[in-house]
Amino acid sequence: MSQDMDIYRDSAARSESDNNLGDSVVISKYQTAADIANAVLSEVLAKLTPGVSIATICRSGDNAITAYTSKVYNDTNIEKGIALPTMISINHYSQYYSPLMKDSLVLRAGDLVKIELGVHIDGYTATSAHTTILNPSPQQPVIGRMADVVAAAYFSCEAVCKSLKPGVKYSDLNNVINQVADAFKCIPVEGSVSKVMRRYILQYDKVVVHRQAEYEPMHKEDWEVEPNEAYAINILMSTGDGKLRQLESRPTVYKRNVNETYNLKMQSARAAFRKISEKFGVFPFSLRELDERDRLGMTECIRHNLFTAYPVNGDKPDAVIAHFKLTALVTPYNTVRITLPQTLPYIHSDLAIPNDSDVAKILFTGD
Repeated sequence: MSQDMDIYRDSAARSESDNNLGDSVVISKYQTAADIANAVLSEVLAKLTPGVSIATICRSGDNAITAYTSKVYNDTNIEKGIALPTMISINHYSQYYSPLMKDSLVLRAGDLVKIELGVHIDGYTATSAHTTILNPSPQQPVIGRMADVVAAAYFSCEAVCKSLKPGVKYSDLNNVINQVADAFKCIPVEGSVSKVMRRYILQYDKVVVHRQAEYEPMHKEDWEVEPNEAYAINILMSTGDGKLRQLESRPTVYKRNVNETYNLKMQSARAAFRKISEKFGVFPFSLRELDERDRLGMTECIRHNLFTAYPVNGDKPDAVIAHFKLTALVTPYNTVRITLPQTLPYIHSDLAIPNDSDVAKILFTGD
């Protein structure tokens, strides 16, 4: 028992050390990951053109992450690379669309386009998402419900980031989001959450559930923001009912299920499992990055729950969903946003946040 307690204490101490945001080395790794995420997101945005395959752009984003991360921290033997594959979801799609080349949708003029990606350096992760619109008349602002939902998601994300301080309750963050959603007559997407991240962990025990999904267990704990926490602020807003349905596109983004083991029988499955574990570790990946033989090997891995799929869901086809995401570090000294905002699409909404509202004070005065 004494030996078990010693192991537990050593593990807990190592975890605290690994996630100490007062440590300049830890902060530097987070910031390097964020700098790369910022650069790649900007490059991917520049490639969004009607007629281009989404898979082609996703692959270029992943290649850019790999190229940038290969140039940093080369004097140490640390893991680095893709923490979230480049995903591009359009219109009523919510997240996790990162298709195979042969199955890809093609961008069209008028599409609302959401990009999401993530980078890690030594397990320290920066994730980001941005929404834009392929405006067929770029000299004129996009109006109507598409403009409303972009404004709702953007201002919610910014307001939550500005509210992210030690002692703030998660219910307070959700109140901010709901105020913005009401102002623009939109609704948070079912099951959308913001998360505390740790080293090599994209979702820690603490999550901010922005809208509880009917099929998920109720989160009753009203946590508080604490120092030494890294947050992925993740906002999805819809013009529809915000209830997600599984779409026709089959899942292509998977992650390792670390709680499951199985003695794989097929050689191709063992080879695929080994390659994925070596290249991606515990982080999500796209099947697009595997060759045909390894994709076949994935079949046995999936059948025995060694990998978990990220389903491609969406609202009703006549709805649109906007998505903004940022990474912020609540250090012992202050809160630092490390993934930066990108240029917003040219929009004009007839709706607005009331000037005398609490959320307006947060957004426009910093209170």
